[in-house]
Amino acid sequence: MKNRVVLVVGPSGAGKDTLLKYAKQKLKDRVNFVKRYITREADVNEDNYYIDEYAFEILKHNGYFASSWSAHENFYGIPKRFIENGLNLISISRSKIREFENQYEDVITLNITLPKDKLRQRLISRKRESLEEIEKRLDRSYEKIECKKLIEFDNSALLKESKEKFLELLERIENE
Repeated sequence: MKNRVVLVVGPSGAGKDTLLKYAKQKLKDRVNFVKRYITREADVNEDNYYIDEYAFEILKHNGYFASSWSAHENFYGIPKRFIENGLNLISISRSKIREFENQYEDVITLNITLPKDKLRQRLISRKRESLEEIEKRLDRSYEKIECKKLIEFDNSALLKESKEKFLELLERIENE
């Protein structure tokens, strides 16, 4: 069986980690949910490895990561060895899509979307950033995602409904 990579992207607060956490509960025996290294402690919705910046730079310098990036004053990395044969789900920065497409043959990008007003509410309730930082984040314009295969997922339904629709989508991808 070959590597199949599903890249989960979308703005911070769109619900990527919540959807992935639910899917992992249901599909953990069939799908590889790839963990990231992050230079920030994980919150309750994340399942990542914390690493300090010094250790991160050493691993990056030694080619440990399939991809790494910085965002919001933190560093993120996906270790090469965490990507297995079969279906792999990876939450990444949209700026790294091409990097994965150049390394892996079968890559699908799954963009999690949410209307701006709902995104604002979620970011405020998370309490990670000031209101000013949230407004700056919301004012960013996102260009159209350039990738080989894109699936848009609107995460604005009630949580239970969104989780089930996300699970159905992943099962369809798994069976393609």
